[in-house]
Amino acid sequence: MAKRKPNIVDILIIVVIVALAALAVFKFGVVNKQEATDVGDAAETRTITAFIDEVRMPTVNALHEGDKIFDEKTGICIGTITAVSYEPYMKGVIAADGSVKQVEYPDYYSIDLTIEGPVVEKEEGYFVEGVVELKTNSEMNTVTKYAKPVIKVTSISE
Repeated sequence: MAKRKPNIVDILIIVVIVALAALAVFKFGVVNKQEATDVGDAAETRTITAFIDEVRMPTVNALHEGDKIFDEKTGICIGTITAVSYEPYMKGVIAADGSVKQVEYPDYYSIDLTIEGPVVEKEEGYFVEGVVELKTNSEMNTVTKYAKPVIKVTSISE
């Protein structure tokens, strides 16, 4: 086989391929990471209050102060549980006279959680590590060391 010298077309093809590879690395490696974490914003420790309804005593006993709580979808740590309180679950039942009365639902409890974690406040809302969005009155699937509760965020405060 005869040796060929690279012509201008071959050189242009190589330059375009290298430029596309560099652009892809820059876009997906640098720009997306900055957008996700928003390096300019500093995370502040905030107090998140949440509740869990209609759970049994094993779930109540599985939530401890000091446990870390994670978002189930992404695996990102939302924060550390600082307080756990519970009370009997009250359910609305229609009485014989047609009125709705709150009665204690046997063997079920409502749990109030206080969580402290790093939260970034952006124009769009509150975010944990720039990825997990926290909204009041929204439910999220979470995971702790011993339980997988569905929590409802009630407030986010400083």
